[in-house]
Amino acid sequence: MLIKFKHFVGTFVLIFLLLGAWAAGKVVTVQIPEQLPECPVRFIRGTLVAGDGSIWAVGEKESIYRLQIGDRTYEKSWLNMDYYSGFPKGKNFTCIAEDRQGRIWAGTDDSGVAVFNGREWKMYDRSNALNGEHVYALAISPVSGEVAVTTSGGVSIYDPAGDSWKTLDRSTGLVEDQAASAGFDTRGNLWLAYACGGVSCSSRQSKYMQWKNVQAPWYWDNRQFARQPYQPYGDGLPSNICNVLTCTDKGQVLVGTCSGLAYSNGISSWRYMRGRDYAQKNNHLYGSAARKTAVPGESNSRMLSEDFISSIIQQEKEIFIGYRMQGVDVLDAEKMTVNQRIRKGLENVDVPSLLALQDGSVWAATYGRGFVRLKKGTLAYKLDREQMDNEVPFPRPAQMEEPSVVLRRLERLGSDAHAGKNIVFRGEDWTTKGDWCGKYGHTRATLCATNAPMSNSEFKAKPIKFRTLSSVPGHPGYKGALSPYWIQGLMGLNRKKGDALRWWVHSIKENDNRNVLFDPTDSVRTEAEWDDHGEVYPGFVDGPDIWVAVEVPEGVHEIALYFYNPNGYLTNESRRDYVVEARRHPSTAPLVFQFNIEGDLAIGEQNNWGKELAASMEQWYSYPVEARTRVSRFAGSGVYKRFMSRKGGIYLFRICRNGSFNTILNGVFVNEKIPWEIRMPEELPYYVSGALAGIVPTPERVSGATLGQREKAVCKPLYELQYTRKYLTPAACSLQNRYILSLWRQARKSRAEGGCLADCLQWEARVSDDRVRASFDETMKRSWEQSQIYYIGNRSRDFMPNAPGTVPFSLSELRLMAKLRIDWRQYRDDAKTPPEKTVQEMKEFLNKELLKQQQSRK
Repeated sequence: MLIKFKHFVGTFVLIFLLLGAWAAGKVVTVQIPEQLPECPVRFIRGTLVAGDGSIWAVGEKESIYRLQIGDRTYEKSWLNMDYYSGFPKGKNFTCIAEDRQGRIWAGTDDSGVAVFNGREWKMYDRSNALNGEHVYALAISPVSGEVAVTTSGGVSIYDPAGDSWKTLDRSTGLVEDQAASAGFDTRGNLWLAYACGGVSCSSRQSKYMQWKNVQAPWYWDNRQFARQPYQPYGDGLPSNICNVLTCTDKGQVLVGTCSGLAYSNGISSWRYMRGRDYAQKNNHLYGSAARKTAVPGESNSRMLSEDFISSIIQQEKEIFIGYRMQGVDVLDAEKMTVNQRIRKGLENVDVPSLLALQDGSVWAATYGRGFVRLKKGTLAYKLDREQMDNEVPFPRPAQMEEPSVVLRRLERLGSDAHAGKNIVFRGEDWTTKGDWCGKYGHTRATLCATNAPMSNSEFKAKPIKFRTLSSVPGHPGYKGALSPYWIQGLMGLNRKKGDALRWWVHSIKENDNRNVLFDPTDSVRTEAEWDDHGEVYPGFVDGPDIWVAVEVPEGVHEIALYFYNPNGYLTNESRRDYVVEARRHPSTAPLVFQFNIEGDLAIGEQNNWGKELAASMEQWYSYPVEARTRVSRFAGSGVYKRFMSRKGGIYLFRICRNGSFNTILNGVFVNEKIPWEIRMPEELPYYVSGALAGIVPTPERVSGATLGQREKAVCKPLYELQYTRKYLTPAACSLQNRYILSLWRQARKSRAEGGCLADCLQWEARVSDDRVRASFDETMKRSWEQSQIYYIGNRSRDFMPNAPGTVPFSLSELRLMAKLRIDWRQYRDDAKTPPEKTVQEMKEFLNKELLKQQQSRK
């Protein structure tokens, strides 16, 4: 049944109204109310006016809603589109568009794109079409009708003419796999605005295989302090950190960045204009980069209201620009000057989307306040409602890539690979969320601040080979041993005196929130993070930022950073948007003795030692940035940013605040290449504070199957390939993703043949579903119960107050119970039968036994 039964009556009425009020192809006058009905979607990410006149809204925490036209006017309430079968399971949507066949496309933040054909929904994800799970943007070609879906793993283009798909990524010429926005111009050229890489353009004639790129300087000074131009106007792009791209009907391309607006009539000729906050940003750069600039006056019509642009739309001779905090500006499209600055109802709220209705009215779609009218229209318009084919077919799933073909491409890339960079950005993972065990941190893991005030949950591999130090810095005459792995968080240098990195626990026992990292030390999810205290610094201050130092021994390693915005639906906290830069420190000497918690505090106190450390740390900024990525819109789902280091050393990750409320980081994970035979052990390959944690999730546990020779013949070479240096270039990392997906899709088709090959490949592809999550929960439950067998402290509610399955006895009482062979499990809350003695009776009994033992010893 295509429509959910519980809504059948409502649907019948809706269809009756539509059929009764409209004749196919009839032109009628539609009335538009002065105020739209309140939209149930408060945190709007995307809007659409469909060909039939209906208004659509998508966002986070809610669903997809449509405001339908009834009897020549809009309905008084929005229709929840989960009405129809096949609706996505999640509630976080990122964007929406309508193709030329009348199908509605809605992007999700972790499960691909949903397509509505007027009767039901269908999902297109990594299993059948896309190379990434997080959809950033959608664009429809006015020439060919092609649909561009920009995802976390590249751009997928659906061509309705051939009912076929095409995949674009770094291996086909993209600057990076994550395009924040996309658009087709009037000639059918595809434009991409990268989240962290500038702008690219390609023609349909080249089959989108030949790209022209334009980028701004990454830094505007020699010491790499200034990430923005000093001037309010200029040629080129003002920034490579792009948010939105729009192609106008006049052939102009507009790009909104974190540092103003860029506009062009072609790829080679660009101009930019900045926001009025550019001067304050100049004045508050770190150190010698700061440049005193006069703040422009309110009447300067050539200055935008803000640097950070969230949305753009053109209506006739006006361009509407939506900002992160400063409302909306209305520009003269010819002169590119500001005619109007709109603030009412938009104070301190982001405007991710702008909506223009056919009567000439324009609306701001906000992140937290729904719709706000910007411009009044005529309140009526003529609509020619074309009859939509009720049998519009869904797009055909993408034809599977042949794994052997992808592998040959990868091998050709590897044979041509030069020494390459020390570290590359591999990709994103939006589906694993907080279920990191078994996928990340096999060698070293740090769950930031979970043991605050100044301690983390730390996990270290068992077989660590310590290196001997002939001398210990600061301790003359001493020798020591040092782990080859080191993870340390620090606050950046643009800070106030006395300030240092904060260790913040947001909430405990968030077990129902899968975005929160699972902590095996007490089997709960504690939402905690390192925090740069940015909330006490104005948004125009460049920093303070978080720096993460990660030391690894020689060899290839995966280093993953995990980000989750736990209160991202609050006004201020919603403004978290970072740029991550990866550098390699040139020194081979350990830094752990200088840049630790005490060192970070000393830098803040500005004592003599702190000044020495600050001078040394200042050099870090000037080291070459070898990889970058962007972290944005991570309140609905947490994301792992995955890097591959090609050699040993100290790697420095700068997480730039980027004008955000503050900078936070939840976890740091390191995987080394270990022998295939022991990479899926029965027990966790690390200690937790010296104690064995228990059992680790593996793909074999998902279906209870066992790897056979056929599965091993596929999985072992695949694992080896991911840690081979010559395959660790940006393009090769994208091809690795395609290769794993092609193997997985192929294995899914033959799942009935037995074995767990599909599960193992799904694991490697970082694709989580309900089966994988249920397996994780069950495995970690077994892990905790096993740890309670080995470690008495894990049974005590006094010692582990937040852990599950504990009993109300102290450590000493539980030790005595173990000695007397009294089953402690009878006092668990989930015990099936009541205990022989009450808790109080057992405590009194144990106290008497303890007294007897003490007397007998006398």
